[in-house]
Parts: sequence; C-alpha cells; structure tokens
Amino acid sequence: MTKQEQKDREQFVAAIAKEANTASNPEYLAGLLLRHGKTYLRLQEMNCNGVGTYANEDASVFVKRQERFEKMVEKKEKQIEARITAICKELGPGFEPVFGGDPRGWTIKIKVPSGRTTDWGHEGVGVPTS
Repeated sequence: MTKQEQKDREQFVAAIAKEANTASNPEYLAGLLLRHGKTYLRLQEMNCNGVGTYANEDASVFVKRQERFEKMVEKKEKQIEARITAICKELGPGFEPVFGGDPRGWTIKIKVPSGRTTDWGHEGVGVPTS
C-alpha cells in the first residue's frame, strides 16, 4: 500500500468517525466499509472482465459457464450490498450507500448526514478501496 492510499484510508475513517457521533465504534465500522469496499470492487472488476473463453470451446459450454458466473457474481453482490447497507444503518441516521458498477471509479460512496461529498458527482464520500 502506498503512502497516498494509506492517507486516503485514514482520511475516510476520520470523516466517517466525525459524522457518526451516535455509533459506538465508528472507526471499526469505517474499517469494515473499507474491507467490504475492496471486495465489492473485485466483484465489479470480475463482472466487467467476464468469464473468459478457452481455445476451441463449444459455444453452448461457454454460455452455461457464463450463466453460472453471472449468477455467482450477482449473489455475492447482493450479499455485500446488504452487509454495507447494514453497516451504514449501524453508523446512524443519514448514512446511506450509493453503489456503482464501473470499476474505473469509486464503486461505493457513502451519503453522510452533513451532506459532505468527495466525488465530482456530489453523491457522497467515496470509499477509497472501492
């Protein structure tokens, strides 16, 4: 991890801790958001890249493999989204996740009670690992 990445993570944790004055341990919850944000990013990258093809693979075999892959990614996405939403509820009122599917930018942004934003779209505070 670079110094800039570490600084971004620390700034995110500090911002969430400052906003979440009713949560019992906001630093821990912010750390969970970072962890789950990284997983969500990997899922979005996997979804973007697809399952890939093999040389001389029959088209019907590829279609079945692609369907299984898409179901697996969708199931894991729903699980992670539910967990992140639960963490936001635990942080207190006004915290709401915004999920994005493009892995080239932040895939998760957190709306905070004060309305503070760190992204160009002014949607919320971007989770640096996502």
